[in-house]
Amino acid sequence: MRTAPEIVQRIVSERLWGESDFFLLDVGASGGVGKHWAFFGDRLRAIAFEPLLAEAERLQRAAAGSKITYEAAFATCRDYDQMFPPDLRSDRIRSKNNDPYPRTSAARAQEVMRINYPEHVFNAGAPAEYTDRRVVLDEFIPAAERPSVDFLKIDTDGHDIEVLLGAQGLVDAGGILGMSIEAQFHGASDDHANTFATIDGWMRRNGFSLFDLEIYRYSRGALPAPFKIDSPAQTLTGQVLWGEAVYFRDLAAPDYERMWSYPPTRERVFKLAALFDLFRLPDCAAELLQTYRALTGDTCDFLLDQLVAGLGRTPGVYREFIAAFDRDPTAWYPPPAAKKEPLPSTVPERAAMAAEIAQLQQQVARLKSKSADLIERLKRRDEHLPR
Repeated sequence: MRTAPEIVQRIVSERLWGESDFFLLDVGASGGVGKHWAFFGDRLRAIAFEPLLAEAERLQRAAAGSKITYEAAFATCRDYDQMFPPDLRSDRIRSKNNDPYPRTSAARAQEVMRINYPEHVFNAGAPAEYTDRRVVLDEFIPAAERPSVDFLKIDTDGHDIEVLLGAQGLVDAGGILGMSIEAQFHGASDDHANTFATIDGWMRRNGFSLFDLEIYRYSRGALPAPFKIDSPAQTLTGQVLWGEAVYFRDLAAPDYERMWSYPPTRERVFKLAALFDLFRLPDCAAELLQTYRALTGDTCDFLLDQLVAGLGRTPGVYREFIAAFDRDPTAWYPPPAAKKEPLPSTVPERAAMAAEIAQLQQQVARLKSKSADLIERLKRRDEHLPR
C-alpha cells in the first residue's frame, strides 16, 4: 500500500467521481478495516464482518461516528457442503490434499507454545467466543445496493472461496472494481477447494485480472527458519504456502468493454484510478486516465503530472517524462552495480558476516511487519472455527 498516494486525495476531495460514497465490504476484519482506507476520508462507507464476538463489539465501539459498521458474522455461501462434501474435504487421500502446513515450523511452534491467538490478541486472554451467525453477501446486501459496492476484501483463514461463491450476485451487479483475497497455494484437488487455482479461475471467469500477489513462506519443522514477525507464522525462507492476491477489472484493456459487456463510466474510471494508486500501481492509473480522457476531462493532465511527481521526477510533468523515455529507454535501466568489497577470507570472518546479515534481515522484517494488520496473527485459525 502507498503511504502517500498521489491522486487519491485529489480525486476524493474534488468529488471527481460524483457524490456517491466509496463502498467497501471487508470479510474477516480482525484488527479493523485497514488504515489505508482512511485516505477516502468521509467518503468511505464500509461493512465489515468479524466472527469473534468480543472483537466485533470492540471494533464497533471504536468506529462510532464513522460510516463503518461491524457485523459479528461468518460470511459463507449456500449449499457448499453439496458442492464439496465434508467427508471429502476431511479425507486427505481422496481429495488429493497436498497442504504441507502441518509439517511447518509454525505448526511445530504452535504445538510447543500452546497459544490460542484469538484469545491472547483480541480477547485479553479470555476464551475466544465465536458467533453462530452465518450470512451470504448476496442476501445481506439488498439488490438495490449491490451496484454500489466498489471493493471486496476477503481474509477468512481458509473459507475464502465460500465467500466468493456467495457473492456472485454482487459481481453480476457490476459495481465491484477490485478484490483483495487471501489464497492458499496448496490443498485439495477439487473444483470448489479453497486454493489459489480455484479462486483465480473464478476471478478470471468474472472479468477480474490478477494485479498483485504477496507471498508468505513457511519453513519445515525439520529445520526452522527465522520467523518474519513476533509470532509462529510465516518465515524468511521456506515453501510458499499463502498469498494475498489483488484483482481488478482491467478497464484500460482494448477489448474489455466488449468482452465483459461492462461499460466504463466517469465514476468507475476515477474510483479505479484511485484504487490503482492506493495499491502501488500508478502506471495502471496513468494508463486508465489516458485511455478515458473523454471521461476524465481537464483533470487528466494534472493527475498524470501528480503520478510522475510521486516517482520523484523533477519536474513532474507527464509529457516530458514519456518523451524522455521514448528518446532513451536505456535511461530506465538499473544503475551500474557498486564495486563489491572483497569477501572475508577466513572461515570465522565469513561466519561472523553471515550471522550479522541474518540478524539484520530479521530486524528489517520485524520492523516492516509491525505495521501490518493484526490479522496476520490469526493465520490458520481454521482449527478454532466451529464446523
